[in-house]
Amino acid sequence: MPRRIRTKPTILTPAGTLIRRLRESDGHIRRRLVRVVLALIAVFFIWSCFDSEYGMVRIVRLTMERDGIAQANQRKTAELIDAVRIRELLKSDRSYIEYIARTRYHMAAPDETIYRFRGR
Repeated sequence: MPRRIRTKPTILTPAGTLIRRLRESDGHIRRRLVRVVLALIAVFFIWSCFDSEYGMVRIVRLTMERDGIAQANQRKTAELIDAVRIRELLKSDRSYIEYIARTRYHMAAPDETIYRFRGR
């Protein structure tokens, strides 16, 4: 049975012909082509480091934003703990209510005289 001969070129035929032509050309053209390809790879790598989705600029910006959110979360947690403590004091501690009335609202008990001394 005779062998079949393919008449239709494959997908990789252009790559094969390019490699064959480079192999048959002189070394100067090959070295120049290698330099150009390496320069393009370097430019693409540098561009992808700074401008892509996984670039350094975006990573630094997201890290700073994450740190800011973590600090804001700590502040809000501390405010919440303080608010719960104050609420419990206002519910149960009579002396704390009196302290708030005297300091914040400048109230006095009936028949009580308050003397304020002003510094020089």
